[in-house]
Amino acid sequence: MGDPATVIEQYRRYVQDGRLEISEVMASELSDLLLAKKGKSVTEYGHLVTALRDLANIQEMRSKWSESRAAGSMLVKSRKQYAKLLRSNGLKEEAKQVALCEGADEVQRGRVRAHEGKLSAALSHWKRARKVQPNLIEAYWQPLRAHEVIKSTLKGAGKDGLALAKKLGAVGPVNRIGNSFQLQPEGAQPQPLDSLLTDLSRWLNLELNLPAKASVALDAVKRELERQIASIEAGEQAANAKLQAAIDTLQPAVDYHEYSRGGTA
Repeated sequence: MGDPATVIEQYRRYVQDGRLEISEVMASELSDLLLAKKGKSVTEYGHLVTALRDLANIQEMRSKWSESRAAGSMLVKSRKQYAKLLRSNGLKEEAKQVALCEGADEVQRGRVRAHEGKLSAALSHWKRARKVQPNLIEAYWQPLRAHEVIKSTLKGAGKDGLALAKKLGAVGPVNRIGNSFQLQPEGAQPQPLDSLLTDLSRWLNLELNLPAKASVALDAVKRELERQIASIEAGEQAANAKLQAAIDTLQPAVDYHEYSRGGTA
């Protein structure tokens, strides 16, 4: 097998082309090769972590739940070893970023357990994800999806519904990136709103028995998100509020008219 970085780039192109079987084979072979290698360098550990993460995701895409779960377990150990190696080499900021990836990794592991019908295990992974990355919206969203799919009811999802509503209300405002509306929480991945709003609408149906307190909270936050989207489309709200705020705070260092009058030293 060739250079790991080249292999990763190649199988990721295959994923984009929908060639998941060959992508899985390549990611699996690269992972096995790097796992077996003694005395891995920092760069090689980075490639191993990337390959295992990609392998777990590809296998999830192929509905190979047990295989994805196994890759995810290996990823946990390798990610910790990678972060430790980075710290020992004085790369503390890089180690911190690697550690933060645990949030998204735990969300992925939770999705796999949910597909296997293991609600309690899935919820445990998402709880860990929220601890690592408190603003990772998917870690609050997936629990309700899992309750719906596994239990066919949201009767026991009241606390999860309230947690999602609280988080959605705290990480705004809505931004438009291209044709997509999304939330951009601090310290976490952006969250597109299309699928989320669709899920919220469905969860508010009385047939799913979401407890009233959670239903009221989610309905309120859904209406607010939709209001912001409408305001952006009407030009009444900045499409990128953070960027606009940054622009608004910029002040010229020297006023031109004052300078032209000789008012500066």
